Amino acid sequence: MTSAAELQLETLELSQDGRVLTASIVAPPLNFVTPAVVRDLDLLTAAADTDDSIGAIVLTGGLPGRFLTHADPRALIDMVALPHPFIPARAVAPLIPLLNTSLRVPGTVRALERFGGGLGVGMVWGYRWKRTTMRMNRSRLVYLAAINGPALGGGHEIALACDLRYAADADHVKLGQIESLANLIPGGGGTQRLPRLIGAAKAIELTLEGAPVSAQDGLRLGLVHRLTTPDELLAETKATAARLATRNPVVIKELKRAIYFGTDNTLSRGLNHELAAFLSTGTSKAATRTTAAFLADLDRLGDTPFLAEPKAWINGTRVDQTTN
Repeated sequence: MTSAAELQLETLELSQDGRVLTASIVAPPLNFVTPAVVRDLDLLTAAADTDDSIGAIVLTGGLPGRFLTHADPRALIDMVALPHPFIPARAVAPLIPLLNTSLRVPGTVRALERFGGGLGVGMVWGYRWKRTTMRMNRSRLVYLAAINGPALGGGHEIALACDLRYAADADHVKLGQIESLANLIPGGGGTQRLPRLIGAAKAIELTLEGAPVSAQDGLRLGLVHRLTTPDELLAETKATAARLATRNPVVIKELKRAIYFGTDNTLSRGLNHELAAFLSTGTSKAATRTTAAFLADLDRLGDTPFLAEPKAWINGTRVDQTTN
């Protein structure tokens, strides 16, 4: 049987040292969270769960100064493209559990990606995303994020799904949920994991404001566990991974499940409601305008405007999001 480290994946470079598997995410040019990244993480986490040679996985960015910038807006362009009606979240919410069940049928994912249009792509993306992050939370493995660059939006949500988060203490490392700036809400777990980690008061402030915070503020808020120098980040994260990989995997699994699910069993249902609202907000006319403005800025700047020119997005002057 092929080991997890031997997987040939499009966006992940894998290396194993002892019981630690390091997955470097490479999605040029900006390390956006693309559907391919989520697909590869899905494949990796599934394979690693059955690979007894692995006790911990370190996720880090494989491009200089980049972790996972945020979700790739181009992947959802068809979802926000007009013409289409606005779909209230309450109309989408009952469909999400049915969708999750139907997508387990062999061949359904591929068919929906091919024939389901923009919403179909978004649904499959969200289904894989939830499946992957929930698998990480239920796993016998310890997942650690070595955050070596921006972790915004979907990139931040991938980091939040990890058990431990170490970050480089550097100006280019920014953290947070920027979806409200883009006329969306988080769709990969942000509204559910943030309150559990830092409390509802701070979570609502971060998600409403949308402005990225520094690594220092991330440590103060509890978004990350430890700061290191950029040069020492990966080594320190891997050292912790190696130490924790010596723990009994049954203990790891039961400990994680008790903490993540034992005190509140509504995370899965909360993720369903979040995805419904994410898909709903993506069908608004304002989302179409916002995406067009974002893509124009991306082409002009050669980087995400949330990093290169964030002021107009944060203060709400870049595009009118108030009318649908």
